Order: sequence, then C-alpha cells, then structure tokens
Amino acid sequence: MERSKIIHLNKTIAEMLPARKADSHKGSYGKAFIYSGGYGSAGCAVLAGKAAYRTGAGMVKIASPDCNRIIIQTALPEALYDPCGFTGRMKRINAWADVYMAGPGTGTGKEQIREIDTLINGSSGKPLVLDADAITIISSDAGRFLQEDIKRQAGLGRRIILTPHEGELHRLVKSLSNAPVDGDRLSLGMWVSEHLQCTVVAKGPDTYVITPGEDIYHNDDCGNPGMATAGSGDVLAGIITGLLAQGVPAHQAAVYGVRIHALAGDAAAAALGEHGLMAGDIAGFIR
Repeated sequence: MERSKIIHLNKTIAEMLPARKADSHKGSYGKAFIYSGGYGSAGCAVLAGKAAYRTGAGMVKIASPDCNRIIIQTALPEALYDPCGFTGRMKRINAWADVYMAGPGTGTGKEQIREIDTLINGSSGKPLVLDADAITIISSDAGRFLQEDIKRQAGLGRRIILTPHEGELHRLVKSLSNAPVDGDRLSLGMWVSEHLQCTVVAKGPDTYVITPGEDIYHNDDCGNPGMATAGSGDVLAGIITGLLAQGVPAHQAAVYGVRIHALAGDAAAAALGEHGLMAGDIAGFIR
C-alpha cells in the first residue's frame, strides 16, 4: 500500500447519508447489534446506540449487563435491550442482526473475551466494528488468538473494522508478530491493516482510514479540539455502524463515518463552543 494513495473528501453530511425512500419502513435501514457497557459504563452503550440511530439505522439492539438495562432503556428508549452472556443465543441474534459493533466500555475479562470471540466467529460474515475494549482484548495475551480469527474472516471476504486511538494502535502493533518497533500513526495503521487484512480507522487530531486494496482517506480539514472528550470514539463507532446497517460498504462506511463525526463535531462546536463540548452533543448534531 503506497503512502501516495491518500485521498480527501469534500462532502457534506447530507451527501454522505443514504437516501430515504417514501415507501420504506424501519426494517429498510438495517438492524444493528451493539455490545457495549460494563458496570459503571452504561453511557458508552447509550452514545453508540444514539449515534447509530442518528446516522439512520432502522433498529438498534444493545447487549449490556443487567445493571445497565434501566439506564439504557431510559436514556435511549428507542433501543432494544439484550442481556450479556449472549454466546448461547447467537443463532437467534444472527437471524435478526445485519451488522455488529462491540467494545466500548465492555471490560476485558474472560466473559468479554468469550463474547468478542462469538461475534468474530459466530456472526455469519456480517460487518463488525471493533472499538475500545475489544481492541484491548485482541491485543492482550489472553485474546491474541482472535487476531488469526480476524485474518481468517478476511479470507472469507468479510470486512472487520478496527477503530483504535493512538495508544490502542501502539498496543495492538506490539502484540502482532514481526511488527515494526515504532512508527507514526499512518505507517502503523497501514501495517495492522495489511497484517490483519481489515479496515483500520487510525484516530487522532487527523484521522486515517486504511483498507487493503483501497486508497487511504485522510481527514485533516474538519474536526476540532472540543471533540477530545470522553465518549467521542463511542459516537464514531456508532456512526460507522449506522452506515453499515444501511448497506454502505465497509471502507466507505468508515470513510464517511469519520467525516460525518468530524463535521457534526464542528457544528456542535459552532453552536455550543469547543470548551465543554460533550460526546452526546456530537451525536445530536449529526442531524
């Protein structure tokens, strides 16, 4: 993959969101299954689910521990709820879901490793976004076996999207065999993308989207420092998931998702100011 193949976009949010048909219904815009939130982290699930809905997903189901059920269904009553421990229910879940997302706030214990394993290997090749704790899991000694599973899924034609920030990207690189010792975010993201044959959204003040065989997208003309706030990444993962639910191809969903996220952040900052900007504001301004 050549560094020279770097593209930029000049599209508005309206131009990137899939069109809505007059005779459509909620099933027309896809069903997203989101595994997010551990004890004390229900907000991650709410932000991701809200962003998927604001981007246009028809239905969102959130799998989270029972301690989060009331919080999620109060903060986001549009979302369906599913308890954790869904490994034994994957056949039923997979009959419902069109796309999966996992990782924000889930934790990284044995149960979470088992659930991430189930989503990678038991979801019939459907698009999957792995964020936050899911990336930490596949970078850990206990979850490193999942790296081979991701590569195997890519060999079957499936596209998995990883959305690491710089710290997560460095941890992931260090866990991979024959990885470079160091490098900038672009070069490391390229290496991970090629090694795992997945799409990598290398997040930062300027974000890169890297997919084997595709031009690299560089988002450096929108976004602002107010977006450096807790939960911003959960919103981005939810936006990408919402686009995937509507049938947008994986690389394009990641590219459009990054730009929609940045433009929504700019709109929020213009209305509210950069200081005190919260992740929920970004989700709100997608519209």
